[in-house]
Amino acid sequence: MINFANPQYIFLFLLIPVFFIVYGIMRRLRKRKIARIGNPELVGSLMPSRSKAKGWVRISLFSTAFFFFVIGLMRPQIGARLKEQEKRGAEIVIALDVSNSMLAEDYSPNRLERAKLSISALVDRLRDDRIGLVIFAGSSFVQLPITADYVSAKIFLNSISTESIPVQGTAIGDALMTSIRSFSSQSEGSRAIILITDGENHEDDPVAVAKEAADMGIRVFCIGVGSPEGEPIPYDGSLLKDKDGNIVVTKLDESVLKEVASVGNGLYVRAGNSEFGLNPIIDEIRSMDAERFKSVVFEDFDEQYMYFFAIALALLVIEMLIGERRTGRKLFATALVLALSVTVASAQPDRSEVRKGNRDFKRESYGKADIDYRKALLKDSMSVAANYNLANTLYRQGNFDAAASFYGKLADSTDLGKYFSDYHYNVGNLALEKKDYAKAVESYKNALRRNPADLDAKENLAYAQKMLKDQQNQQNQQQNQDNQDNKDNDRKDNQQNQDNQQQNPPDDNKQDDRQSQDNRQQSQSSITPQAAQQMLQAIQAKEKKTQDKVNKEKAKALKSKEKEKNW
Repeated sequence: MINFANPQYIFLFLLIPVFFIVYGIMRRLRKRKIARIGNPELVGSLMPSRSKAKGWVRISLFSTAFFFFVIGLMRPQIGARLKEQEKRGAEIVIALDVSNSMLAEDYSPNRLERAKLSISALVDRLRDDRIGLVIFAGSSFVQLPITADYVSAKIFLNSISTESIPVQGTAIGDALMTSIRSFSSQSEGSRAIILITDGENHEDDPVAVAKEAADMGIRVFCIGVGSPEGEPIPYDGSLLKDKDGNIVVTKLDESVLKEVASVGNGLYVRAGNSEFGLNPIIDEIRSMDAERFKSVVFEDFDEQYMYFFAIALALLVIEMLIGERRTGRKLFATALVLALSVTVASAQPDRSEVRKGNRDFKRESYGKADIDYRKALLKDSMSVAANYNLANTLYRQGNFDAAASFYGKLADSTDLGKYFSDYHYNVGNLALEKKDYAKAVESYKNALRRNPADLDAKENLAYAQKMLKDQQNQQNQQQNQDNQDNKDNDRKDNQQNQDNQQQNPPDDNKQDDRQSQDNRQQSQSSITPQAAQQMLQAIQAKEKKTQDKVNKEKAKALKSKEKEKNW
């Protein structure tokens, strides 16, 4: 099948008959000029001989060269775009840890890159299976939905980094649950999850989720990455440190992964530098009953435009060799134009992918649009259109963290141009989703600075300002309530102390340094049982207050665990 990446240039073919018409008109005008000078036969004998046939040959060669030139501009490609095939195989979801601990260099070049290389090699081995990618750190999301499109799988794999998810940590249970949900509805058997991580689970209970997967007929395989002895984590030219300033040492926790694999009816393998561990797992998956399913496969295209440009250039050279005057200058100019055209055409693939992505986006085929924009970024990672549109696509798919990451890449860009207002509007919408009302207000204001007539931005700005005000009022009320609680507690303590003093007034006649032992014993024995009971209650109340404060601090520590765990 032949596909044209730039079909919009087809209208240029309409110029070919124009060339012949113009040439015919020019020949007639030339004859008239000769006739005005004098006798056409006499004037013709005085001028250099010109062949009618040579003129028509030249215009024919030029028009043919132009024909091939236009075909080259349209960028013909050989291949099949989408093809539905019925296959028998397994559905495999790879859950890959992208937390900062995967930057440790106990594998070459580091844990994450070594894992990506092995997954890429695995994709090359797949034939009739379908594959999906889930990435996780403190949270997780589907990087690539289940597909048999191995080209797209590699594209998505190459784009993975520790910055793909801004929330740090290692939520293995959440990753397994996301993997379970990512299997296609048509799938009933031959399903497997391959979990690749160092096993340092900071967040949840992965064993319970693995049991749930096993109950659904999904097998869970685990690959442990790292060493039990531990390894520091390179980060920003130094070593990663925790909130207390201590160097973080990440260790492989095999006990958790072994238990997950056991409960999930799978297999645990510890990764090595030479053998990462995927081969025995794939062999185990191969032993499962293959499932029959239909899949849509994307086959990459082979570019053919350079051949048509070469033919056009050759025809133009022949055409100019037939001519009599200024051949060298014309040859140079034409060759230069063709060289520039080839350069321009070769620089267009990313725009072609963006246009395909835009068409899929309008059809609400966000999965396909996601793939198109990522292919464009492979050819031009700085493309504003591809980054911006990919962020919008991820937002529509509900991957807000990933969308924020791509919007963030454009934050300092000076080339937003026509996207400026829409960019800030969308960033404001994303901030609203995350309840970051201050950022939403600022973003909508930026959008309105460029496009003051944007009614949607005005409405959203008003809503964000209201929510920000409510949020601030709620925080102030909470602060006032906390202050009032502290005052009430202090008042109760003071009242309790006064009651104790009234029950046990000080002995004004007592002399500290001169009093005898008998007098001190007599003073102590004067405390009544009721006063002693009240003193005991006061001490218990104070102890309870202290314990409540400790419990609050513990609760705060638990809530802030996600921020403190930065690996």
